[in-house]
Amino acid sequence: MELLEKSFPDHEIELCMGFLSPGRFIPKALMSLPEQSRLDKMRSTDISCLSWISMVEDIRDLAPNVKITLWSNEDAPLIWGDIVRAIAALPSDNTLVDEFDLLLSLLDDSGKSKGLALIDQSLEQDEHLRDDLATVLEEHAKTELTTEELDLPDWSMEIVDAFAELYAQDMDRLESMPGVQVLKP
Repeated sequence: MELLEKSFPDHEIELCMGFLSPGRFIPKALMSLPEQSRLDKMRSTDISCLSWISMVEDIRDLAPNVKITLWSNEDAPLIWGDIVRAIAALPSDNTLVDEFDLLLSLLDDSGKSKGLALIDQSLEQDEHLRDDLATVLEEHAKTELTTEELDLPDWSMEIVDAFAELYAQDMDRLESMPGVQVLKP
């Protein structure tokens, strides 16, 4: 980012990035490594202190004029339109065709019907639409599309939950950083 900022001094540089909870990201990253490399990395790294904060702080320090837009990947089905608008630099009130198709693709047939009915009822983005759609997603998600198996040995749901709590705190902290926009449902 620093190199981009220095290479294009007369241009506005933007970084748009979705984050994943470290409790889910770490096992995926580690399981992509050969076994010996994975074991070495696990022995030499204190994973309890990993967060996205330090990376964003480094970008802010090295490239202070870069505009940063972040979101939790877990929220993407509910905020897909906001993500597209942010990346395309569209006004926030710009309506997108099929804005909730990603969310609808994750629902069973009953959930799709309920989701479409809610979307059709809401001619404008009313303040409760996303809450209502979140409820439909929670009740009607196709588990094979929304649930991941984490295959890292000794990686428990307690670890995932602990990281999820820290991740939520980190996202709140990122939201208060100057030059950082966090998209939320």
